Amino acid sequence: MTRAAPPALVTVILPCHDVAAHVGAAIGSLRAQSFTDFEALVIDDGSRDGTSEAAQAAIGTDARFRLITTAQRGLSAARNLGLDAARGSLVAFLDGDDRYAPEFLAAHLAALEQSGADWTASAISLLAPDGTLTPHPAIHGATHGHGDAHWIALEDARVVAKLFPSAWNKLYRRDLIGDLRFRDGALYEDHPFFWALATRAGRIRYLPRALYHYRQGRAGQITERGDRQILQQITRLEEVAQILRKSGLSHQTEGLSLLTTRLVHERLQPVTSHALRAAFLDAASGFLRAQGLGWARGGARDIPAGLAPALDPEMRLTVIVRGTQGPAMQRTREALTAQRLPVTILPAPSEGAFFATALRVETPWLAILRAGDCPTPDWAEASLETLRAASPAPCIGLVRVGPDDGLARAGCPAPDMAALILRRDLLEALPADARAWARMPEAAAACCLVHSLQARGARVIGLSEGVIEIAAPAPLPLRATARALRGWPDLSGDAASACFAHRVQIQMTRLPHRRARLRLALQAALIRRTAGLPPPPRDVALGPYLRVLMGRG
Repeated sequence: MTRAAPPALVTVILPCHDVAAHVGAAIGSLRAQSFTDFEALVIDDGSRDGTSEAAQAAIGTDARFRLITTAQRGLSAARNLGLDAARGSLVAFLDGDDRYAPEFLAAHLAALEQSGADWTASAISLLAPDGTLTPHPAIHGATHGHGDAHWIALEDARVVAKLFPSAWNKLYRRDLIGDLRFRDGALYEDHPFFWALATRAGRIRYLPRALYHYRQGRAGQITERGDRQILQQITRLEEVAQILRKSGLSHQTEGLSLLTTRLVHERLQPVTSHALRAAFLDAASGFLRAQGLGWARGGARDIPAGLAPALDPEMRLTVIVRGTQGPAMQRTREALTAQRLPVTILPAPSEGAFFATALRVETPWLAILRAGDCPTPDWAEASLETLRAASPAPCIGLVRVGPDDGLARAGCPAPDMAALILRRDLLEALPADARAWARMPEAAAACCLVHSLQARGARVIGLSEGVIEIAAPAPLPLRATARALRGWPDLSGDAASACFAHRVQIQMTRLPHRRARLRLALQAALIRRTAGLPPPPRDVALGPYLRVLMGRG
């Protein structure tokens, strides 16, 4: 009696549909594996272009392969059929238009067995239509590297969201998969399958070698769809959210925000219909609102910020520009038009009316610039992303203004109105006596406003990435500035003195001659005393003239 051969160690599931031009190369890459103890289930999902014939020709007489033909039911059903028929204790997937590197199975198996992992994942190569291979770590935001296999902990949803969810660059213990299956008839089915396994496994063994060659640019690929089927992505995200909310992963909101932001970007790439784009963005923004999520890129610069305002109201900014028409106003408008994050631009009807204009703003965030202020293109994007991460806490954004002058700003958080990104609702909540800052000299207005907002619970968030080159300010009105600071109800004497000294010091750095700087320091010292301001605190950095004349010794 002949004893049946034991099942192969690895089952490779190779679903294919209308890929007659590529399936031979996929099967050839499997036959070329240095590890040979596998069975391959080639499942033709109702192809009509000769895929079965091409697959059979590539298989030849290799007994490790079994060709299964079915009516077309979709990729999920084909993969599930393979999972149900698998006999190996380990499972891998290979799509019919992709390829394995020759060491794919051997390297994954070695990493899995040496570590005792339940599954492994590897870097990939992007296979261009001209055959060019470009390595990619299969981790969003990471750079392709080399080295040994290592663990990636799957305890933080932000980490999980950055891993490629694809079924095909991995090796699994069949016990880990268990009765988990892909959703029949679904597109983007990898996502809930991957997240379910990630919450089960707790960690994954990662190989930084590009062992899977993923074809790009083929007509008919799911990732190239530009029709209404892309709306299925929102359904998959809802399924992932259900899985995630039941898990013990940390930073769930941030991780799901990262995942949604990236997938919205990816699905919109092939879309040419304005109506479909609008419908998809509306569905995606509804999902974000329902889940309490927001725009989040996690530092990934391949996702344009232009999508943010359509997805997330918290990523909307209005810029009020004060001043008259002319070259300075034109420079500011050009700088605002060049923002990577689109902004709304409003002119202030007059210098005294910009507070009333601010109260009419419809976006959550606003900035107040002067004609001639020129933000860099990443100003709005970097500022709002940082502030978005801090919400819903009430906060004020403090932007670095111009080149660093080296002065400490203790107690003086806002040297210029252009340094601030403000919440409209915080301004609305100010009582009438705290709105007088809008009529103050420029040198005092920002300082008084910030202190009043801080007195009512707002915190200052530093935005060092956003830079604005400010227009040359008018000469500092020393007496009016000191009087405004001294009389402001939300400023202590020490804080008012610190702000005054700081503003004088900034003005002094702009004077070209020592005599002019000394004259300004003498004037400021006299006005400080007559205004009843105490000497400035020692934690405000002052130059030698001002330090002595202001009574600091």
